[in-house]
Amino acid sequence: MSTTGLWLCIELPQLPLEALALPSNEAAPEAAPLVVYAQHGSRRWVIAGRHPRIGNGEALGSVQARFPDVRAVPRDIAAETAALQAVGCLAYGLSDRIVLSNETPRGLFDRPFQAVNIDIAPSLKLFGGLAGLLDRARSLLGTLPYTTRLAVAPTLEGAAVAVRAGLTPLADAGALRSRLAELPLEFLRWPLAAQDLLLNSGHVHLGDVLRHDAASLAARLGREFPAALARLLGSAPDPRPWFTPPPRYRRKLDLDVEIDDWQALLFPLRRLFDEFEAYLRARQVAATQLALTLSRRRTENEAFVLRTTTPTQDAGVFLRLLRERWNARPPSAPASELRLRADQFVALQSPQTQLFDDGHSDGEAWNSLADRIRARLGDGALWRPGLAADHRPEFAWSRDGERCSERPLPPRPPWLLRRPQPWIPRVPLAAAPERISSGWWDEAPIARDYYRAKGADGEGLWVYQDRRDGRWYLQGLWQ
Repeated sequence: MSTTGLWLCIELPQLPLEALALPSNEAAPEAAPLVVYAQHGSRRWVIAGRHPRIGNGEALGSVQARFPDVRAVPRDIAAETAALQAVGCLAYGLSDRIVLSNETPRGLFDRPFQAVNIDIAPSLKLFGGLAGLLDRARSLLGTLPYTTRLAVAPTLEGAAVAVRAGLTPLADAGALRSRLAELPLEFLRWPLAAQDLLLNSGHVHLGDVLRHDAASLAARLGREFPAALARLLGSAPDPRPWFTPPPRYRRKLDLDVEIDDWQALLFPLRRLFDEFEAYLRARQVAATQLALTLSRRRTENEAFVLRTTTPTQDAGVFLRLLRERWNARPPSAPASELRLRADQFVALQSPQTQLFDDGHSDGEAWNSLADRIRARLGDGALWRPGLAADHRPEFAWSRDGERCSERPLPPRPPWLLRRPQPWIPRVPLAAAPERISSGWWDEAPIARDYYRAKGADGEGLWVYQDRRDGRWYLQGLWQ
């Protein structure tokens, strides 16, 4: 990782609370405060909440004594990690050089630090400078329900310190060093033992520490501390790995309560589908299938598989298909947990358009209609014919066009009768028949000579003579 650049730090200060997707109590914060707590042994303290008079780091017992009706829930580290990755996928709209920070509390009464760090230096020209990039970042983050704080600095750790301190963007290393020198030591998030040692020896601000050389700091605190300062100020590289989206998509959302109204489920589902779309765009892939599972506490789970005719990156397509399906066949029982799963993806391909294309495609309209019919009536209600590997006309087609042969269709009429009908040859026939002898390996062998003819009203006929008994039959009609 380069020592130079420009980093955007997106902190998520309320992630322990917002990752749980609990119902909001903002309408009555005094009556029903909601907090998330961390625990170490018997000690429990608040790390996120929705009440203006409850601060992070307060002991949970003290909070419950002041607010007896407070609702306290433990932090869910797995949910926080999944939500942080969702924001990381969204950040691919700014740059592909992304590092996730998911730091645990340093000790009792401390809160975690969770942020997405983006090296935006290569993207500044694309967005017309820093102001344009920050506008784009705020626009992207507005699609997900997370509280964010932003800061910019020349180094990854410098941007993290700047966001904790609420500093304005720092464009160069000189401005970074001068501004950081004025900050109290707690913004560094060094281990509490090292921080207390420095405070007890008269080091209040970072500038007090910067007066010492690396050897003096290493002798008193250990060699990792001067190395951390070097990374902070940009004189040493930061070894943290880049974030890459996982190859398979898995997302779970605990609803906390059972929801029996399927329309109410669409609100948390919209959040999950937005995150899925950010994942697809981060990987530059599209999907044709997405599996949704509704988990229950007292009954069996219920699964829904959503399919599209063409690959898409628009997760709203899947949400509309789900709405169509539930309009026809609602879920059978209340759900307490939502799970999304996608395993197969295709590379993103740009559609070929005409020079004066108006943006509307008959093919897209048909695909959308087909997807809606399949969602409302079931997968078996709509099928696409295709060519199968068999010379016999009645066996030469398939109900699934995606699994048929890729050979071009032979000269066959588009409409075959359900059963061949007896026919009397009273009109002229084509001179050269098409002879088909096949099926000797199973119980339906044929030996036929096929002809094209015209009926009494001028319609096109496809007829054959059975060479085994000499009889004539009508099997298809031409347009």
